[in-house]
Amino acid sequence: MSDVDQASIETRLEQEWRSLEALVDSLSAEELQQPGVVEDWSVKDLLGHMAFWANKAAGDLALARSGRANEIEVPFIPNAEGSGGQNVTDDWNARESAARKGKSLKEVKQEWEDSFQTAQAALKASPPEVLEQEVQGWSMLVRFREDTYGHYKEHAEQIGEWQRNLETTEA
Repeated sequence: MSDVDQASIETRLEQEWRSLEALVDSLSAEELQQPGVVEDWSVKDLLGHMAFWANKAAGDLALARSGRANEIEVPFIPNAEGSGGQNVTDDWNARESAARKGKSLKEVKQEWEDSFQTAQAALKASPPEVLEQEVQGWSMLVRFREDTYGHYKEHAEQIGEWQRNLETTEA
C-alpha cells in the first residue's frame, strides 16, 4: 500500500499552475520583461527558469520510471570526503538564464507552457512507487514538488509582491 495520493498531487500541480498562469496573464508584455522581480530577473526570466526546472522534473521522473534513477543529476555535489559539498543550483540557474537571453517573450512563454504539460504528463505516467523512490536523499515526489508546483507557488508569491509594489509606485 502506498502513501502517495496521486490525485491530490495532480490537483495541487494544476491549482498552483492555474494560479501562476492567471497572475502572468494579468501582466502586460512590458511588465513581463521589466527587470527587478527577483534581483535583476524579469517575469520572462522567471518563466524560462521555471520551464527548465519543470522539464528537469519530468525528465527525472522518466529516468526513475525506466530504472535509471542513478542518472538523475542533482544540484548538490558532495565532497569526496562525504562531508559538506557544493550547491550548484545558482550555476545551473545562471546557465539556463543565459541560454534564454536571446529568446522572445513569446518563445519563453511557450516553453513555460509546454514544460507544465510535460511535467503534468510525466506525473500522470509515474506510479506511486516511482514517486516514493529515494534518490540522493530525497523522494522523487519531493524532487518533483520542489521543481514544479512548489516552485510555481514560490515565484507566484514573488511576482505578486513585485506587482503590488509596482502598482504602489505608479499610483
